[in-house]
Amino acid sequence: MALVFDFDNALIEVTEPQTAVAVQDLIHAIRDAEESDAGIVWPQIARASGKESLGGDVSVGITVELLGDWQLHFWEGNYIAKVAGGNLVGGPAGDPIAYSAGVQVLLIQSAASTVVAVGSGVTEGDKTEIVARVWEHASAVSLAARVLALWREFWAKKTLHKDSDTQYTEVLHDEGGTPIRTRTLTRSGDTETRQ
Repeated sequence: MALVFDFDNALIEVTEPQTAVAVQDLIHAIRDAEESDAGIVWPQIARASGKESLGGDVSVGITVELLGDWQLHFWEGNYIAKVAGGNLVGGPAGDPIAYSAGVQVLLIQSAASTVVAVGSGVTEGDKTEIVARVWEHASAVSLAARVLALWREFWAKKTLHKDSDTQYTEVLHDEGGTPIRTRTLTRSGDTETRQ
């Protein structure tokens, strides 16, 4: 978010053409401005509260209070601006938004603001571990499948069918007669070719 802090006039200037301000982003920008070389000599711009956990992934919403005469000021034009994602209060006479010609500002406030975290909550370390375990499981399953296939072949019955004087078909089947594998054997003199 591009904001310019006018310390002399106590204005947080929203640079064009931005029409929306998230309260959480605003407080981050304010803290950066307060810690800057220009801002460190001035009184605190805002107080923030909230974000306390209500259990699980639910927390209290954030409230930012602009101190003294500080106000948020949108660039002039004919548009609707929005401040959301928490509560913005304070400013002179309790008005945190400075007048901008032609601009209508929607200040979305909530007395019962909560934040619900979305997403899996899975960390990068968790992801690495999950991939390793899936790979380990897949390898074990693959090995078990190969051992089972070899075991079936070991106990399988072979049937040899003569297709011609020089070609035979060997069928490997289980005890129930289900074919496991078929091979073609070709004799040419004393050599044997398997496919």
